[in-house]
Amino acid sequence: MKTMHKTLAGLAALGVAVMIAPAAHADPDGIVVAVVQQAQIDAKTGKKILMPANPVYSGDKINTDQIGQAQIKFRDNTKLVVGPNSTLVIDAFVFNKDNSARQVSISALRGAFRFISGNSPKDVYKITTPTATIGIRG
Repeated sequence: MKTMHKTLAGLAALGVAVMIAPAAHADPDGIVVAVVQQAQIDAKTGKKILMPANPVYSGDKINTDQIGQAQIKFRDNTKLVVGPNSTLVIDAFVFNKDNSARQVSISALRGAFRFISGNSPKDVYKITTPTATIGIRG
């Protein structure tokens, strides 16, 4: 009986650890501030309609329809607006402990976007398009 109790206690402890794991997930890289009409996010957890206050993580793909737009604010105060009929991937957004960015890599696959760098060194930003790579300077 003691062995069974220890096993159940061990499983319960494992269950608690599994339940805590999602809460221990790193803070989101950014938060959706606004969505005009409709936009989708293709995240590690699947595709869903993008809504204000949704978290955004590295690896997420943002898709807008013909009249959709999405505005995202990142932890370092970088602002990104994904324009209509666009697809953009947040390849990497790596932060230092002070919430400044250590590495930012975004792939603009289709459409238009507006990008305003935040409180991080300008040389950490890299935006790749189908025909060019853009770096922020000065």
